[in-house]
Amino acid sequence: MTALSFDENVTTVATGDPRKALRAEVRTWFGTIMPEVAALRDPTLPVSEAQDFAMRRRYAELLARDGWAGLAWDRRWGGHGAGFLERLVFAQEAARVNAPDPLSRLGVDIIGPTIGVMCEEDQQQLYIPPILNASVIWCQGFSEPNAGSDLASLTTKAELGSNDNWVIDGQKVWTTIGQYADMCLVLARTEFDELPHRGISAFAVPMSAPGVTVRPINQITGGQDFCEVFYDSVVVGSEALIGGRGDGWKFAMTALGFERSINFMTRQVKLARQVEDLLEQIRLHKSVVPSHLKDRAVDIYVRSVEMQATVGQLMSSIDRGDGPGAENNASKVFWSETFQEVADLGLELEQSVPGFRDALVVDWAHTYLAARASTIYAGTSEIQKNIVAERGLGLPK
Repeated sequence: MTALSFDENVTTVATGDPRKALRAEVRTWFGTIMPEVAALRDPTLPVSEAQDFAMRRRYAELLARDGWAGLAWDRRWGGHGAGFLERLVFAQEAARVNAPDPLSRLGVDIIGPTIGVMCEEDQQQLYIPPILNASVIWCQGFSEPNAGSDLASLTTKAELGSNDNWVIDGQKVWTTIGQYADMCLVLARTEFDELPHRGISAFAVPMSAPGVTVRPINQITGGQDFCEVFYDSVVVGSEALIGGRGDGWKFAMTALGFERSINFMTRQVKLARQVEDLLEQIRLHKSVVPSHLKDRAVDIYVRSVEMQATVGQLMSSIDRGDGPGAENNASKVFWSETFQEVADLGLELEQSVPGFRDALVVDWAHTYLAARASTIYAGTSEIQKNIVAERGLGLPK
């Protein structure tokens, strides 16, 4: 393997790209829309949370308007009918221009695909088109104060009321973008005499429904990406029951499979871009960056290249019709640990190398704080490793 040099720009180059025409089209599209998205922030200051969410909302609208939100969706929903390798190309181009995380991400990457495989045609027609056109933003109501990794112990309940309506009572926590969402996918217990994971159902609950209270949570980064959500006798109709009664656990596992594959693909690609940005900053300051920190950067770069190769293999597997498997859990762990390593190194460089800090490019202190949670959310690394051991390697529990 050729040694990595900091005397030249380090850029991952695709040779013989079989999707060259698509890449060119996507790159042209980003050239037309990114000035509008970027104009929503003050270019002289680090982006604020209010500006960030304005950018994310507008970006989601533009994706929907121009048909890119549904790149890998079935044509009957207005998608392009392309594969996830094509979606990977789009993610790479989005990372190249530092496009924001679209506010519609949870619906497009996790909830929508799960509805697509778990529900009948009537519910697909009801819920999927508004996801693709970004008119309905979704969040997930899974975790509870005493039901995180042990999700089957959740206590939020849904009971049948009059006129086949459901009445939901309980509390959720760590609900991403809850304060911005229009709809929440809520897991609630509907059977009380079954084994814990068999008595759960999934519901589509409007965030504007009477009895829903949202409380943003202040994070260590200073942001409020997550919320507590309280459900006090919230009434929803029979159409709100997603899939069948008692199918909630299957729905959750399917959704988590998409979260750790399709959804994390974009984060993994974005991390590769962050690594390249870090290497570029090191190159600009190479005369004052200690050798041992350069060595760490090389190790991280190698991990990044390995991760991108793995992502390509996983997307190919999904295109072949394979469902997300244990390899996606392993990939999530690899991403989480690499993200923390990148953030750790970036912060050390920012604090120890004169002139290295440039918050307008990357605020490494903020990235360091944000990375602390990466081995916890979407399933802790401990849970992921157990899944890999049991389901992937066939080891005993």
